[in-house]
Amino acid sequence: MCFVSEQLTPATAMHYPWQDTQWTSLLAQVEQQRIPHALILGGPKHTGKYQFALTLAQRMLCESPVGGYACGSCKQCHLVTANNHPDLLKVLPEDEGKAIRIDSVRALGEFASKTSQQGGWKVVIIYPAESMNQNSSNALLKNLEEPGPNTLLLLVCHEPARLSATVKSRCRIVKFPVPTITQSRPWLSQVVGQDQDIKQLLDFAEGRPLLALQLIETDLLERRHAFEGMLDDLAAHRTTPLLVAEKLVVKKPVANDPVVTVDWLYSRVSSDIRSGQGAISSRLMFRYLDRLIQAKKLLQSSANPNVQLLWEELLLNWQLLFVTR
Repeated sequence: MCFVSEQLTPATAMHYPWQDTQWTSLLAQVEQQRIPHALILGGPKHTGKYQFALTLAQRMLCESPVGGYACGSCKQCHLVTANNHPDLLKVLPEDEGKAIRIDSVRALGEFASKTSQQGGWKVVIIYPAESMNQNSSNALLKNLEEPGPNTLLLLVCHEPARLSATVKSRCRIVKFPVPTITQSRPWLSQVVGQDQDIKQLLDFAEGRPLLALQLIETDLLERRHAFEGMLDDLAAHRTTPLLVAEKLVVKKPVANDPVVTVDWLYSRVSSDIRSGQGAISSRLMFRYLDRLIQAKKLLQSSANPNVQLLWEELLLNWQLLFVTR
């Protein structure tokens, strides 16, 4: 079963309000018939890039756009909403965290080489594009180098740096930064209600609105607080790195995805640096941040590291930052 981790769509797909600038720019290119054949929609996870791709795809396929958006009522829109449009192909990993297989990219090539079944555009969404391995990326190159007529490839990418330089050189990159709190607060307040502490949610989510929403809709907020408590206990030497690592890997009281937990640790260290919390030195804290970046890359690679040993190392080094407290 394929996965999608960002929220989807009513009858008319709509981008999020903090994406107005990107939408206005691309819509002008669509209406002037200057849209590139391949776009990288790049930026941090949980900012709505997949929803943006669906909004653009439905707009390209719609028979009678209204006000710049898909009408939501024509045959093409109904096919998109039913996830059954023959001219819209979604290339996704079979499971979250897995690579996009070369067979899927080869199927993309067959799709792109055929005539549109509905007589209009063909659109491909690759999500997340950085999940393509080297073989998959190489297979994609032919479609990037020899695009078919009225074919649009949308590479939704959380980490553009992980894409091959050759792929990036053949696409136009559209950047999707983390929105400001001014941009995201009204939407999040409307969705979760005024009773929630919106600023705290966005702080925990590092400004990413869809992650903030996920914190409310799941037990992630509770798990984040539990993880913060573990870090506090380590800093005060009330527990040991070995015990906490075992909890994280075996009992999984925090998050099933170790990459998420590393992100939380990175956020905590960054916050302590900004607030001047009593570590040995900011130089050591920055060195530790570099190690967390390396650990995240290792977890995202195909190296299959020993996660428990990795956590033991990271947590031991975290505790050593506070030996003078």
